[in-house]
Amino acid sequence: MREELAKIIQDIPHNDGDRLPSVREIMKAYGVSSNTVQSALKMLEKASQICRIQGKGCFWTSGGVAKIYERHPAPQARESAYDKVERLFREDWDRGTFRIDEPLPLMKELAQRYNVSQAILRNFLNVMVQKGALARSGRHYSFIRNSKNEQPASLSEIIFVTRCNSWGGFTAESEREMDFLRMVYKKAGADNYKLILLGMNENSGKLIDRSGKTRKLADYPNAVGAILSTLLIMQPLKLMQQFAGIRYPIAVWWEQPLQDIPLRYLQKENWTFFNSTFGTAPGKEMGKFLIAHGINQVAYFSPYHNSSWSIDRLQGLRDAGLSVIDYTDSEFASPWDYKQIARSKVEKFSVEVYARELLKQKMVSLMKNRDYEQVAIVCVNDDVASALLEMQEEGRIEKLGPLYAFDNSAESYMLRLPSYDFNTQALVDHMFYSIANTDAFRMQRKVQQILGQVVEK
Repeated sequence: MREELAKIIQDIPHNDGDRLPSVREIMKAYGVSSNTVQSALKMLEKASQICRIQGKGCFWTSGGVAKIYERHPAPQARESAYDKVERLFREDWDRGTFRIDEPLPLMKELAQRYNVSQAILRNFLNVMVQKGALARSGRHYSFIRNSKNEQPASLSEIIFVTRCNSWGGFTAESEREMDFLRMVYKKAGADNYKLILLGMNENSGKLIDRSGKTRKLADYPNAVGAILSTLLIMQPLKLMQQFAGIRYPIAVWWEQPLQDIPLRYLQKENWTFFNSTFGTAPGKEMGKFLIAHGINQVAYFSPYHNSSWSIDRLQGLRDAGLSVIDYTDSEFASPWDYKQIARSKVEKFSVEVYARELLKQKMVSLMKNRDYEQVAIVCVNDDVASALLEMQEEGRIEKLGPLYAFDNSAESYMLRLPSYDFNTQALVDHMFYSIANTDAFRMQRKVQQILGQVVEK
């Protein structure tokens, strides 16, 4: 009966995306039981001929569930007040809004911040106390400091690893990387840790100290944790394999596509990954900011669209609800690609100038369609925004509308450019907290997304 009914349903005239009759309608039309109808529908669903959307029914589809959701969005569940507090508290944690080493704001202030009653907020905070995330002292709540990992300052060492060349030399390649280094050094000093600086050379796969001596992790028996930077490391697995058998906490600044995190390390209890730049979150945050300022359509400019971070930022803008005009080019993945071409063409002292001109030429080719003149422009980073402004001053392009970008570099302040800050300070604070408090903060996820914000100048 199930197979016969499935065949009958298939013969009903339909187009892709049409809704099927309800279970009750099929029962009435063909005189069969509810169980028979459900069995026939499951059979069709298993064959990928139909799909179900909770609260809406069954739909014919040959293009996958995503196509159906485009025509029939799933109903959004209503968020409870408690769920709202939990979500907003998590977002504040991800942004570093709260100082980890200071009490939380008083309950009245938090209740106003989240627009909920003090009773609901108190319930949430007490649950966090029960989970071991917070401690309560009178009217004050604070994040737990895990005392079992505390050691005398003279014995507390943290191994800090970045990339390096064959003799241990290291040069920061970006403003954000330099900020990260400076903040790690500062935080280690403030928390009384001795920082052990090592580099990982990808060609040799060796750990090298700053004096050029090859080192092993066994050389540091007093280490209580490690901070690993994967920025501009092409083979991060080589770096991680150095720490595969280590038991102390390891915090990784993951500057790679999120889907590339090796599963075996995600499953290790002592490993935590921190992301601030990859994924759709930066684009979503930028989109929410623009919509809040009355901007609903933008042009997105990226000459680095052969990278997941550029693609994700574009998707994030759209996910936030913006209408986006696409001005992207997928030949290159980063500014370093332009510099590599320049290095093969000109002398060392001319590389930056030559790479800049290559970027401008690429932007000119992107701007043949001039729909961007009517809308605000979002650039994939501050460097692209700066190049556009230079081209405008040089008379190579027409006057631009409002510009926004990502990176919040020092140059964005000179240009008075609103730009998304990736919140490196919160990144560093959370990495150190994960080392000192491996089992204290129960909300902690294996991959922590650090949220930033658009900084207006």
